[in-house]
Amino acid sequence: MNLPVEFLFGADADLQTAFSRFENYREGFGVEFMTAVDAHLARLATFPLLAPIYHKSIRRQVMLGFPYGIFYEPHPTRVIVIAILDLRCAPELILRRLR
Repeated sequence: MNLPVEFLFGADADLQTAFSRFENYREGFGVEFMTAVDAHLARLATFPLLAPIYHKSIRRQVMLGFPYGIFYEPHPTRVIVIAILDLRCAPELILRRLR
């Protein structure tokens, strides 16, 4: 059973920022990034406990091919995406963003 995936407002903004960054780097690269995000989200909707716990109840799915992580909380009836962040950032900044 696939759970619905919901984005917090900040996660949606993260996704748009990352898309723009990749698209500005090279035309079409933003689309590749979005395709990878969609594949990871589909996997998380099916297997919400797949990724390891990063902080408290928040899990982190590292994206293959991109230096980004999808930070989310699985719930019995849905998966909530909290943030999509560049993993090259300092860990303190990532934790601050997740709080």
